[in-house]
Amino acid sequence: MKAGLRQSMAWLHTWSGLLLGWLLLAMFVTGTSAYFREEISLWMAPELHHSQPSPDTPALAWAALNAKAPDAKSWDIQLPEARSPVVQLRWQPDAPQAEGGGRRRGEQAVMDAGTGELLAPRASRGGDFLYRFHFELYGVPRIWARWLICVATMFMLVAIVSGVITHKKIFKDFFTFRPGKGQRSWLDSHNATAVLALPFHFMITYSGLLIFMVMLMPWGMNAAYEDGWRGFFQDVFPREEAAAEGGAAAP
Repeated sequence: MKAGLRQSMAWLHTWSGLLLGWLLLAMFVTGTSAYFREEISLWMAPELHHSQPSPDTPALAWAALNAKAPDAKSWDIQLPEARSPVVQLRWQPDAPQAEGGGRRRGEQAVMDAGTGELLAPRASRGGDFLYRFHFELYGVPRIWARWLICVATMFMLVAIVSGVITHKKIFKDFFTFRPGKGQRSWLDSHNATAVLALPFHFMITYSGLLIFMVMLMPWGMNAAYEDGWRGFFQDVFPREEAAAEGGAAAP
């Protein structure tokens, strides 16, 4: 490492970018594609293309859930929209909690919005694969993948901050471009595009770390709550079950 603040920041900027830049590129590409995950998923399931919403769609969805899961703990109906012509039905079976205290996954089905028929599209994760790859990778255990993603994101934040410190003439560099100078031209391009996108890059990097703040920095919640972060979320987002008199389910 070189002596001096700017020389040290230049070294840190270079190596923090090189070590995990390949992973960050994959995260950027899949994350950008995930903005169109609904369209990608629909394109990969042609069985859903003929669905046409009608005024009777909500009633059909209600009837389908009454027939499919009348005793479910909860229902969720996602009606058709511009990006998806079908009805998404989800329900939580009224069953004991999963062994080990983990969250029990609910059931789901896809319904034709015009006829009420339950559809069986081909097995494909579609755009959800790109969305999940963006922050969980593929073929890696989920917890390790998320930690790797967070480490890469931290490296990017370090690269951003150290890059700003390195370029003491950052705004002058933004307006400097010397074509036909080989590596110098590439460096000028790097500086110009980096300064232009700097607010965006900083925002998505910092906000990405905030999304995983419970995993990265749980110590405050663990110290303040007996049940740790679970107790915190129970306090902030309480889940209370209401029942009518006589033990009957409330409306």
